[in-house]
Amino acid sequence: MAHVIIRGNNGRRHEVDFDEADITVKLHASSDHVELVIESLHDLAPSNKKRFALANIPWHLFSKAMADLARQDPSLKPKPE
Repeated sequence: MAHVIIRGNNGRRHEVDFDEADITVKLHASSDHVELVIESLHDLAPSNKKRFALANIPWHLFSKAMADLARQDPSLKPKPE
């Protein structure tokens, strides 16, 4: 079950819950940012009302997180389906 939770500048929590919906995950990269787009495929709502989450992450932070993950104990990493 995919879901995304963020806390905005105003302190309010925002959640996108995809339940059991089919989703797409796309990754776009520029020289300074990585953009992660998660979108529900078959929502019956109009395209501007579909469930989605968008995250823009500075490249250096994304790279550090991936390196930290690669250094973790291999037994802790998720197994491919």
